[in-house]
Amino acid sequence: MEEDSEILYPDPGLWTKTSLIQLYYGILVNLTSVTFGIAFSFSSVMVPQLLTVDPKIITSMTEESLIVSVLPLTTMIGNVISGFLMDTHGRRLTLIICEVPMIIGWFIIGFATTAIELIIGRLILGLGCGMGMIPPRAYVTEISLPNMRGVNGSFSSVGIALGVILQAIFGAFMKWPSLACLNGFYSVVLVLLAFIFPETPYFLLMTSTPEKTKMTLRKFRSVHYNIEAEMDTLLEFKSDNRLRRLSLHEQMQMLFSKSACKPFSMIVTYIIISQLVGINLLLMWTIEMLDKSKSSVDPDAGNIALAIVRLLVGIGTSFLMLKVGRKILALVSSLGVFVVCLFFGIYISYNTQQSVLPFVFFMLYVIVASIGYYPLPMLLIFELSPLQIRGVIGGLGIATLNGTTFAVNALYLPICSLIGFANVTLGFSIFSLIGALYVYFYLPETKDLTLQEIEEFFNERRPTLTSQRRIRSMMALSRQLGSAESRSLMRIKSKSFNR
Repeated sequence: MEEDSEILYPDPGLWTKTSLIQLYYGILVNLTSVTFGIAFSFSSVMVPQLLTVDPKIITSMTEESLIVSVLPLTTMIGNVISGFLMDTHGRRLTLIICEVPMIIGWFIIGFATTAIELIIGRLILGLGCGMGMIPPRAYVTEISLPNMRGVNGSFSSVGIALGVILQAIFGAFMKWPSLACLNGFYSVVLVLLAFIFPETPYFLLMTSTPEKTKMTLRKFRSVHYNIEAEMDTLLEFKSDNRLRRLSLHEQMQMLFSKSACKPFSMIVTYIIISQLVGINLLLMWTIEMLDKSKSSVDPDAGNIALAIVRLLVGIGTSFLMLKVGRKILALVSSLGVFVVCLFFGIYISYNTQQSVLPFVFFMLYVIVASIGYYPLPMLLIFELSPLQIRGVIGGLGIATLNGTTFAVNALYLPICSLIGFANVTLGFSIFSLIGALYVYFYLPETKDLTLQEIEEFFNERRPTLTSQRRIRSMMALSRQLGSAESRSLMRIKSKSFNR
C-alpha cells in the first residue's frame, strides 16, 4: 500500500498508481510543448526551401534573419500576458486560450505569398507560443509530488525535442506551406484536449474553498494515498502565508519583494547563460551549422538524427531526476558543453575537408546540453517562484529567455560573418565555463523539497533548504529500527530468563 510506504519514503514510488496518475497528466499537458519545438525548428525546414525549392517568395538576408529570429520577439509579449492570465484565471483556461493565436499564425504562414506575410505569421505564432509556454510548466509543477516534479517538469523539454523531430521528418518530404497547415490542425486538437484537464490544487487553494481543493487533489492521487496529510500541509501553508488571489497592484508589490527578487535573479542569470551557450541557436540553425562546420553527413538526415538524440536523452534525463539532484545535472551539462565546444572550435579552426567529425561533435553537444541546459531553467523557474505570482514570475523569466534567444539569433549571422563559426563555437565554450562556476556557487538544490518548503525558505520562514518530510521519515525509520532492536533484546532476555 502507498500510504504504508510513506513511513519510510516521503513520496510513493515511480510505478505506484499515484505517480502514474501524475505521469499521465504530465504527458498530456506537455503535448502543448510539442508545439514549441515545431514552431522554433520550422524555420530550419522553411528557410532552405525558400532559397532552393520555392523561388516565388524572394527573401533578402535581413528578411531571412527576421523570419527565423522574430518568433522569440512576440513570444516575450505572450509570456507576460500568459503569466497574468494564469494568476487571475487559472492554469487550465490559459492552456485553452494560448492555442488560438497559434492556430491563426500557422494558417497565415501556410497561405503566405510574400516575406512580409511570413514574418507576420511568425509574429502571431510567437505570441501563441509565448502564452503556451507558461501554463504547462506551472501545471505539472503544482500537480506533482516532489519525487515526480523533476520527471514531469522535464517533459516540456522532451515535448520540444519531439516537435523538432516531427518537423525534421515531415520537412524532409513536405513543402513548408503544407507543413504549416498540418501544424495548425495539431493546435486545434490541443484546444479540444485542454478541456479535459482539471484545475491545479494550488490555484484552487489560493482562490477557492478547501473542499474544492481537496476534490481536485483527489484526481491527481490514488485512493490508497494519504490525501488528508497532504491537505493538512496545504491548509497550514495557506494560513501561514495568507494565500489568496492578489490584485494587480498587490502582484506588483510582491514582485519587488525579497522573496520574489532573490529566486528570480538566480534563475534568470542561469537562463541567460543557457542561451549564450547556443542551445536554441542549434535548434533553429541546425542545417546551416552542419554545412558551415563541413560535416559530411547529409544535413536533413543529420537534423533528424540530432533531434532523435535530443529526445532520447531528454527522456532519460527525466527519469534520472528521480535519483540525481538538479545541481549535479546542471554542473555535468555546463562542464560537458564547455569541453565539447572547446575541442569543436579548435577542430573547425584547422579543418579544411568534409568529415563526419563535426556531426559527432554536434551529437555530443546535444547529449550534454540535454542533461541540464535544456530542461533545468524552465523547471527551476516554477519551483522557485512564490505561488501567488508564479505565473507572473514564470512569464517574466521565460520572456527573458526568449528575449535572449531573439538577440542571439538576430546577431548570429552578422557575428558569424565577422569572426567565423569556429570562434562563435569557442565563445559558447567560454560562456559554459562561466555557467559551471555560477551553478556551483549560486544555484540552489530543490530535489525532494515541497513547493511550500522552497517558498518558505525564500520568504525566510525556514532557515535552510532541507526536506522536513525526509527528516521526519528518517526519524520514523530510526524509531522503527530502535523498536525492532528493543523487541529483539527483550526476546533474548526472555529466553535467557526461561532457561
